Amino acid sequence: MGTPTRGRGGTGRRRAAPASSAPVPEIIAAATPPAEARRAVTGLLLRFISCGLIALGFGVAWRFTLAPPTIGPGSAFAGIFSLLLGFIAGGILWYLHDARRRRLVPESVSDERLVFSFIVFAIVPFAVLLLIGVVWLVAFLLGIA
Repeated sequence: MGTPTRGRGGTGRRRAAPASSAPVPEIIAAATPPAEARRAVTGLLLRFISCGLIALGFGVAWRFTLAPPTIGPGSAFAGIFSLLLGFIAGGILWYLHDARRRRLVPESVSDERLVFSFIVFAIVPFAVLLLIGVVWLVAFLLGIA
């Protein structure tokens, strides 16, 4: 005999689940990532979002404090610099977080995660910043900017 249901409608009785449930197809079981992999993806998304928010914070701070009323080529580079600097700062903060966690519990942070975090969130934005700086400098020297 089932247990009574709560809420509206129904017969007042709930059916008991069958003793043997249908097996999960192998393709679904194989495609479902383990819990650790799901946490890694969630952590990665959190890093991108938090670094983006820090970058936007730096950009907004620049716009409302140091930016001139009319944005020209030089001030546009300064705005891009402040946005990327915010992303780099967020990346370095996440790297320090991982390094501190690894120092306390070495098996909690893998080598790959530590290196990936540093490269993606600190080195690559810095390389983009250097590339934009070189392009801006060449344009300035050629008289385009």
